[in-house]
Amino acid sequence: MKNKINYEKEEQNEIMKFLLVLLIVVALIIGLYFISKLVIKEEVKDLSYQTGTISTNVVVVGTLLNAPEKEYYVLAYDREKNDANAYATYAGYYANRQEDATKVYYLELNNGLNKDYYVEENSNPNAKKIKDLKMKDGTLIKVQNGKITKYIEGLENIQKELKVTKEKK
Repeated sequence: MKNKINYEKEEQNEIMKFLLVLLIVVALIIGLYFISKLVIKEEVKDLSYQTGTISTNVVVVGTLLNAPEKEYYVLAYDREKNDANAYATYAGYYANRQEDATKVYYLELNNGLNKDYYVEENSNPNAKKIKDLKMKDGTLIKVQNGKITKYIEGLENIQKELKVTKEKK
């Protein structure tokens, strides 16, 4: 009988130890939950949220001929080159100063989606399809009814096409 009582006490002790360990583990999990919740709240307070915008003036080569207008220009240039500001300024001047200005879209040649069509030499001014396009930095393409009708290269030629004149000081 004494053995039976010892076994029961040992079993009870083991059960009590198990319950104690279980209670400690549950308490740790609950404690970690609340601590992490506090830490995450502090981190979220430090975040600043920015709203994204979609530019309706930028195109990629794949959508070059799909704009909703019947007639428009596409100005292709490398934003990292020296003349990039001049191209953007001419296009902006044209769009803001001309009453009947044709819409101008911008195509960034250094964009990963456009790099296959960007060449330093041997452009293709006679391209009629997108797959045939090879553009240098500073190319103005006029599109009418989904077809390329003009292909102009160079700062001076683009300036003439957009009728941008230098103002007298």
